[in-house]
Amino acid sequence: MPQKPVDSWAYNERIVSLSRHARNSLCLALSFFSALLSRKEIVILTYHSVGLDSDFDTVKPKEFTRQMEYLERNYAIVPLAEVLEYVSKERKRPAGRMISITFDDGYQDFYTNAYPFFRERGLPATVFVATYYVGKDWPFAEPHHKMLTWKQIEEISNNNIEIGAHTVTHPNLEQTKLQKAHHEITKSKEEIEKHLGRTVRFFSYPFGGYTDQILKTVENAGFEGGVGGFGTVRDRSHLFTLHRVQVDSSVSFLQFKAHLTKAVDWSGKIEQIVKTLLRRPTANRLVRAATKMLNQTNRKVIL
Repeated sequence: MPQKPVDSWAYNERIVSLSRHARNSLCLALSFFSALLSRKEIVILTYHSVGLDSDFDTVKPKEFTRQMEYLERNYAIVPLAEVLEYVSKERKRPAGRMISITFDDGYQDFYTNAYPFFRERGLPATVFVATYYVGKDWPFAEPHHKMLTWKQIEEISNNNIEIGAHTVTHPNLEQTKLQKAHHEITKSKEEIEKHLGRTVRFFSYPFGGYTDQILKTVENAGFEGGVGGFGTVRDRSHLFTLHRVQVDSSVSFLQFKAHLTKAVDWSGKIEQIVKTLLRRPTANRLVRAATKMLNQTNRKVIL
């Protein structure tokens, strides 16, 4: 008889981790060819946490500073609004490579470990906030993260940090009934605008999940654009599904540089294939063996 699929949070996390390692390694290899093809990429980076804990989505402060200093030397760091202007042809796109930097969820460690870098240099970034968790603990990670307070959000919004909406309670909108999704989208916008006294222009889809109806709801709510999906931004990108490139603890510095090229568009497709294969019931032993190997080997040596 065929094996039953293993359906657990821990097992799914292993699959995500392994597929990301495969994507990162392939991206590094492909980047050498990609660099020869184009020098005009627009990349929107997405971070979650910048801190010292061991959460997969957390980037260490020292590594984050190294990444930001590299971007500052080699790229034009632009607001998300400027990316939309280039994509919509409202503004002529200059020569060279551009980066826009975003943070999802609204962790408090953005205020302590990332915001000082942007403030001291006058650089822009966007933070997408799930409004229900403002000033509370984030329950979706271990250890639980402290979240930004409204006072901190107000301060950073007055210092070149755009605040975007990330729903109220962070559901996967692709799996949410439309009436509930409508509430999550519109209420989050209203709450932020009430506290800050300014228009919220951009939306980030939790887990990257959306449907055509969700896109229409976001547009009708008065947003100017949305971010979702993985990869670089293209000239004809949909304004409400602008792709981003996630940076997490699995990304070495060499891979970080590779993620700034079109190689991520190719390697992202490979990641989806790997995920599909690893979710098959017969891949259970392979997943566990590969995870054990990664845990026992220095990641920087492998990748």
